[in-house]
Amino acid sequence: MNRRKLWAFITKTIATSYCARTNIHEEKGSTQMTMRSFFRGLYRCLPAAPSTNYLYRRFKPSPYDFLPQQATIYDIGAKSAAGRYAFGVPPSDARVVTIDLFAGPGVDVVADAHDLGLLPASSADCVLIVSVLEYCHTPQQVVAQAYRLLKPGGTLYIGAAFLLKLSPDPIDYYRFSVHALRHLCRDFEIVDSGSNRGPASTMCDLNVHYLAMLFCFGSSAVYRLLTYTLRWLLFWTKYADAIIARYSLAAVLQGTAYVIARKKSGEGAP
Repeated sequence: MNRRKLWAFITKTIATSYCARTNIHEEKGSTQMTMRSFFRGLYRCLPAAPSTNYLYRRFKPSPYDFLPQQATIYDIGAKSAAGRYAFGVPPSDARVVTIDLFAGPGVDVVADAHDLGLLPASSADCVLIVSVLEYCHTPQQVVAQAYRLLKPGGTLYIGAAFLLKLSPDPIDYYRFSVHALRHLCRDFEIVDSGSNRGPASTMCDLNVHYLAMLFCFGSSAVYRLLTYTLRWLLFWTKYADAIIARYSLAAVLQGTAYVIARKKSGEGAP
């Protein structure tokens, strides 16, 4: 098969796959689709690109290590995560209550993280705030809500972006270093803090978006296609975190920050 026939075969296969997905049929031997819809269909047919993040270590301690039996976990801003994160999954006997600003699949309570007065004080053994504070206009108020909800001795986990691209959902306000998170949790007993995204993973993600922006010529469609392609081309660079993420200097380029803290025993809601 020569190159021309091979290319014709590939494009026909892609077009047929796209038509099957979008119920577009050929009429009188011609496919009714624009170039834009063709590439949109092609994009949908592609396999998911690899992650730019490499989990270079097992996270110990996990916030779930401190839970009593039949614990109650509030996952704020959870969407459909329901407590399943890189640090582990909830114990099988735990009750997980997912809270989000918008209704959706798996959301139990629709509420603003700044005002969770509809939930009773001292009712949670664990509160999770993962990739949420970036989108909160008053982060300290959200942490205060978590303090109110926790039982004495209860565990708080906060994970937030530090050196990552802007991600409006709907508005991206802030970035947080480890020191910033520790300061927000100054009324708690700090158990652990650090980063779960090393320098290589951080730069892998940033380079994907920088190079896509550099060569997209202002086209959002080309930008999306390039980010997909560059993930495949650059994902292997994240594995350098197996070595460099353990350096003390790694804190200079950490993509995220986290803190695990506990509400001091004997203290109620403020």
